[in-house]
Amino acid sequence: MVKTQLAAIRRLCADLGLPEGGPYTQDWAYELPEEFRSEAHFYRYVDAYQNAAYGDLERQVLVELTLDVVNDLMQRDGGTGEAAWSTLATVIRRHPGLHRDQVEYWASFDADLEDAFTLTPLVRELWNELYGA
Repeated sequence: MVKTQLAAIRRLCADLGLPEGGPYTQDWAYELPEEFRSEAHFYRYVDAYQNAAYGDLERQVLVELTLDVVNDLMQRDGGTGEAAWSTLATVIRRHPGLHRDQVEYWASFDADLEDAFTLTPLVRELWNELYGA
């Protein structure tokens, strides 16, 4: 049985008490309501990543979500965001192959830093560490 990203999202929503989104939701992680984008929720998502019952799809969804939440945290409070990034970078380092595309997306190589995500400079550093310049 092939598991889909939608099935992974549904499982995470059920397990973590998150809303699945409406019928027109296309980018679930980015559309998740603000109340689920806090520092406390970030650490819940990181803890969930460690759940042995979750496979690659759940882990990819969780990293997609946590990257966006870290970016938000950095915009609101740099110190909080940087601490969260440090935690997330450690998670990504454990499975670099699984998250390569996500790291590349957030590195925004096609954009100047002033036009990229707040998180982009740190993600570019991680890219260079894990995959080379």
